[in-house]
Amino acid sequence: MVKKLLMVVAMFALVMTSLHVDSYQVAAEENGEDGFIRAFWVQAFEPGVKTPEEIDQLVRDVKAANMNTIVAQVSRRHDAYYHSDVLPFTQDPAVPEGFDPLGYLVEKAKENGIEVHAWVIVGPMWHSIYGGEPEDPNHIWNTNGPDAPEEETWVTQDYNGTVPYWQPYLDLGHPDARDHVVNMVTDIVKNYDVDGVHLDYIRYPEDGKGYNPTSLARFQAETGRDDRPLPSDEEWIAWKVNQVDTLIQRIYAALMAADPAAELSAAVLSWGFDDPRNTDWWDMDPVQRAHQNWKKWVQEGYLDYAYVMNYDSDADPAREERFNQWIEWQKDLPRNRGIVIGPALYLNSVADSINQIKRSLAPSPAGNTVEGISPYVYNVWSNDGLPQEELIRSLYEPTEHNNGEAPFTEPVPTPVAEWRTSATGHVLGTVADQQSNQEVTIRRGKNGQVIGTTVTDATGHFVFTDLQPGNYFVEVDGNDDAQKVKVNIQEVTRTTISHD
Repeated sequence: MVKKLLMVVAMFALVMTSLHVDSYQVAAEENGEDGFIRAFWVQAFEPGVKTPEEIDQLVRDVKAANMNTIVAQVSRRHDAYYHSDVLPFTQDPAVPEGFDPLGYLVEKAKENGIEVHAWVIVGPMWHSIYGGEPEDPNHIWNTNGPDAPEEETWVTQDYNGTVPYWQPYLDLGHPDARDHVVNMVTDIVKNYDVDGVHLDYIRYPEDGKGYNPTSLARFQAETGRDDRPLPSDEEWIAWKVNQVDTLIQRIYAALMAADPAAELSAAVLSWGFDDPRNTDWWDMDPVQRAHQNWKKWVQEGYLDYAYVMNYDSDADPAREERFNQWIEWQKDLPRNRGIVIGPALYLNSVADSINQIKRSLAPSPAGNTVEGISPYVYNVWSNDGLPQEELIRSLYEPTEHNNGEAPFTEPVPTPVAEWRTSATGHVLGTVADQQSNQEVTIRRGKNGQVIGTTVTDATGHFVFTDLQPGNYFVEVDGNDDAQKVKVNIQEVTRTTISHD
């Protein structure tokens, strides 16, 4: 079955790539400063988004620096810095009683023409840095954490069945955990006027985890195996990669269905010292260690923007070279979605960070650029002890830290995403019996051209993106009784397929 899955995924990739990648790459090269994301990641472990005073200062700094986007962490570990129907409110004592950080941030940012993207953590359930365990009985640590019965726990395990106490992690192969993540994301856009949702840790933890009992049973049922695969098992890795791929597909479609204007972005990995310019992507650390096949996401339309965590220190020549290799590869990558470079402020001096930002903005030797830049992180801004104001000022005016040339001298708008205005639509479907790993084919006409092929995910969902408007027919595992679906421009068509 996994061989069938890999064949189907490859076929779908070929179809989608041939339809979309080349045309968008030209548009990306032409956009330049006419539309560019200048974002700050702002995390919630330090002061920054917890009080009215912090948020007022954040908005002032972003506006002064001629930046246009705030990616604000509003869920650290499945707690909410906002009023949620899915997550318990944070027990962070720094938040004033009765205060709604996200609501206040959206209000103040919009008054100043700044976008807000709600940053949520997907994988880690909790973290020992918080001190004790979550107090709210409805927190997923307490309902589906390490101490829950085997059939109810969502926690991943390593090969030996061990769960790390310091940061237990959702297993993205568990159907109920996946539903929780989708509900968490759509809950935000249903209740807040954010410009988008930003996913972090949308991957497996490193070091060969993924052995949740329910997930392992799914793998065995779908492959016909009865063993506990080794972490290096190729079939096992491919299966876990597909769990992440299909989850982000479903989140993307569900988010657009809930709020067509909200964008989906994700923080993605640049791990390893292999040069991405001349190494097969599948063999690189993001795929092999964390099963995050994000190159596919920007090439096949699974999200709007990939924010690459280009975390390297210029003080280390090897890391400086690695940074340069990755950002060149990112600029030149053929794609139909956007890429944002994410330099690490916390690893660099202010001067080195400004230098990395300038290198990120410059075209590649082939003349290509990315769609944005997002330094990490606003509230841990350097490793040289300088005041934060030195970084902010160096972004927009000449200082000793930028050699008299600031990178952001004038404000620019965020880009208009071409794929969000094109004459295309999407399909979010469910197979009625909610079986996973069923082959789904979409045709233009009942017996017409195959437009795409995929497989159902852990909950029987499937997604097709970027379809031309019109009537299509969807069939499951070769069933002759195909379901007719109509695709409308910039809409998500929902459909349920009966499978006899």
